[in-house]
Amino acid sequence: MRPMWPKLCGSRTGTRLTAVGVALACSMSLGPSVARADDVKDQKRQADKRIAALGQQLEGTNANLATAYVNLEKTKAALPGARQRLANAQATVSRAEAAQAQAEDTERRALAAEAEARAHNEQVAQKLAVAKASEVRAKEQLSKTQSQLHSSQDALDAYAADVFQSGGTESQLGLVFGDGSAQDFADRVIMADTASNVASDTVDRLATIRADNVSTRAYLTAVRGEIAELKRQAEIALKNAEAAAAAATQAKEQAIIARQNAETARANAATAKTSLDKLKSQQSVFANDLQARKADEQADLAAARAESARLNAILVERARQARIAEQKRKARLEAQRQAKIRAEQRKAAEARRKGRSYTPRVPPPVASTSTPSNYLSRPANGPTTSGFGMRWHPILQKWMLHDGLDWGVPCGTPVYAAAPGEVIRAGWRPSGWGNQVVIDHGMHRGVDLVTTYNHLSSIVKWGGQVNRGQLVGYSGTTGYSTGCHLHFGVYEDGTPVNPNTWL
Repeated sequence: MRPMWPKLCGSRTGTRLTAVGVALACSMSLGPSVARADDVKDQKRQADKRIAALGQQLEGTNANLATAYVNLEKTKAALPGARQRLANAQATVSRAEAAQAQAEDTERRALAAEAEARAHNEQVAQKLAVAKASEVRAKEQLSKTQSQLHSSQDALDAYAADVFQSGGTESQLGLVFGDGSAQDFADRVIMADTASNVASDTVDRLATIRADNVSTRAYLTAVRGEIAELKRQAEIALKNAEAAAAAATQAKEQAIIARQNAETARANAATAKTSLDKLKSQQSVFANDLQARKADEQADLAAARAESARLNAILVERARQARIAEQKRKARLEAQRQAKIRAEQRKAAEARRKGRSYTPRVPPPVASTSTPSNYLSRPANGPTTSGFGMRWHPILQKWMLHDGLDWGVPCGTPVYAAAPGEVIRAGWRPSGWGNQVVIDHGMHRGVDLVTTYNHLSSIVKWGGQVNRGQLVGYSGTTGYSTGCHLHFGVYEDGTPVNPNTWL
């Protein structure tokens, strides 16, 4: 709406690796910025409310200037959030890069642990292979010595039987004491000695074989114990190698995720920086635009003052004429009253001369037309979005009068005359009222009462007399208006007053 003069409207390895991933996720989403983000959100909500109120505060302001100012205020309101998003993004980048470095370090340690576990597993496997080969050789040696033991024992047993049990001449004793020459005897003695030596060697060899056999059995037992222990170690080493491999795989995956998160964080930070720079650039453009539009607004305000002065002059003159007409009406009625009084007085005098009694009928004094306090009807039904009174203009930085009531009604809502009267003005007003209808309701309570209907989308009644409740137009948002509504103004002798005193 546009006032009659400038105004404003409204107001483990594996487990440890998993923990690294969880810590990374947490570090990417939590931190001291949470409290600051909440503060920024509160500031944003308050700024949004303030910007929403500007729609009413800037009613009656040049649309280009209002748009430039609202755009500037929006960028101002958006800047803290953009700065906070950039700070959060940069903090996220730092946390993501730290998590990436930690994950990559964990990956390196996991790979080293895997290599060490596999090397240990290989060493145990080699030792186990050597121990099994030793077991095979020990078994072969034991089998060989067992066979030699049996052969030697059989030979020794046969020799003993031959010496002590054989009675024939072919026995060992027969060879010594048998018949024959001295030479034969000597030969037999040599043979017997040889046989005895052989038997003695066999006994020695048998003892040696038995000793070797005992030693081999002991060695075999030890080797088998070693094999059992190495198998147990091999199972542990294999499990450790498998666990290390799984941990290394998980660490590698976590490192990949950490690198991806870091890249995403850096991209988000770049986007936030671009957004902030864009807002700063827009703010500069809007600020320059606002300064340029202020000059236009001064010209518009001058035109509005001139238009207001013209309307005020018209209404003041109409009030003067209405008051003169009212005075003439009263004077005429008073003259008629006085004439009636004189006529009654003459009748009384005539009656006295004739000796009759006559009481003169004196007419009552001439009184002004009585007007009730709720003389005006509401021209449209809707919530009051802006009241009558002084408002602070956020752009021009001064107090200005909002000279009527705003009702929030949709565009195209029927608008009716608030009381009987005469349409004295209808059409487009360049002062910011847009399509306007002005109705003079005549003298009431000693003042000339006029109502105005502003920002109409269309006009139905362009002139002549109207009755109370007669359609005069449809609501809209023409002129200096930031949204569909009806601005209803009331004037007493050309001076704007609060419409509530007449509704």
